[in-house]
Amino acid sequence: MDIWGLTSLRASVRRVPTLSREWGGAMARLRDSGASSSARANGRQASTARDRLDEAITELRRLTRGQLFQALERLADVEDIRDASSVSVESVRRLRVWSAEHLRLAAELEAAARCCRLIEQELNRQIDATLAGSDHEADALGDHRVDAPPVKGHPTSHRKTHRVMGVSGWLRLFAPHGRSAHRRRRGTKLAMVSTAVPYRPAIAPPSAQPLLISGMPEADVTALILGPLELSVAGRHVVRWNSLKARAVFQYLLIHRGRPVRRDVLMDLQWPDHTYTSARNNLNVALYSLRNTLEGPWQGLQPILYQDGCYALNSELKWWIDRDEYLSALSRAHLVRSSGHAIEAVSHYQKAVELYRGSLFEDDSTSDWYLAEQRHLNELYLQALESLGEIYLNLGDPSSARKSAQLALARDACCESVHRLLMRCYAAENKQQLVSRQYGICVKALRDELGVSPGVETLRLFYDLTSATS
Repeated sequence: MDIWGLTSLRASVRRVPTLSREWGGAMARLRDSGASSSARANGRQASTARDRLDEAITELRRLTRGQLFQALERLADVEDIRDASSVSVESVRRLRVWSAEHLRLAAELEAAARCCRLIEQELNRQIDATLAGSDHEADALGDHRVDAPPVKGHPTSHRKTHRVMGVSGWLRLFAPHGRSAHRRRRGTKLAMVSTAVPYRPAIAPPSAQPLLISGMPEADVTALILGPLELSVAGRHVVRWNSLKARAVFQYLLIHRGRPVRRDVLMDLQWPDHTYTSARNNLNVALYSLRNTLEGPWQGLQPILYQDGCYALNSELKWWIDRDEYLSALSRAHLVRSSGHAIEAVSHYQKAVELYRGSLFEDDSTSDWYLAEQRHLNELYLQALESLGEIYLNLGDPSSARKSAQLALARDACCESVHRLLMRCYAAENKQQLVSRQYGICVKALRDELGVSPGVETLRLFYDLTSATS
């Protein structure tokens, strides 16, 4: 989204309170003209419409807070990027950080634009229904009064009458609120209390059938997190998440399985700009949604446990997580290889490679706390492929070694050690022309991606392999 798109989005956000007043006036005029009240008969339809609009407005409020625009304005200043044009490892690192930040903000802005479109579509649909003379629809969407059940222990025993918000009330949720009287325990910054409506992400759901991995045992909960998140609960594949925050909390608990996670950690991670009360309430809503997602025939067992201010996955259930199996396979491979059992190590390396479907939480563009772990697991994957290639080459199978090396370069084209492995494979097959070509590919990849030249070891290997036949 360019700067003009950003300006348009901000203008749309500022127009929401105006739309709220116009819509509220239209509803009042309809009621004054004699629109009949049929809220009870049409409550379900009104609730569905209200949920759709609430969800879009709640997410739009989150996405359009000041920090998003401030971050965008900060990244829009290209002077620092120009200053980082010198060739150095630090410059490359800074440019990669900037690139990742730009991608994250682009995803946030796209999500905000989707919310604006959803709000527009919902309002247009309701306006069309109203103008078509649908009296019962107008009553269902307008402000009306219903009887609320008496509160236990209240001094009055009769039912109290409460006002239910119509569309104007929903839109006022997006208008600026008064600041909360509560302050964060570790600071004085005030924040608005968000609504407790869970957000349903507007992303394409995964396939209806879970991805199968050979040798995967049966488990109460199966989570594939290397690549897009795939979750099966008691054999039931979870196709759609009702709450993006519930998924985010679940991902954090998965990575930290085996040790309790403090409630404050989850609150600060997912709702850093909220008041303590607001963050706690939002966490409770997310956990309620998560427990519903993980519901199964557990005979009273809770999949998420809470004790002493901490949350943890219930170890009494059988969990199968591909990341854990991946790390276990790599550990066994390194152990048997160091013991001199290269052929046995191949099977463990192959299992690890099969488990690695892609980067950790590949389909999640809303969080960044796991990026260090994501890079670590990716490095282990590259090392596993390189180790496989080395073993195959030492066993006299350069063809299989080439396949492993090419898989690694498809993941990281700048891995010099893998380029050297491929050069050695071609030399073992007496394909000197391909050795030179591979060296050229290595030089180009390092120059284009990192702005550096091959290291001394790569240059020496190239000369050794090509001079042997000259």
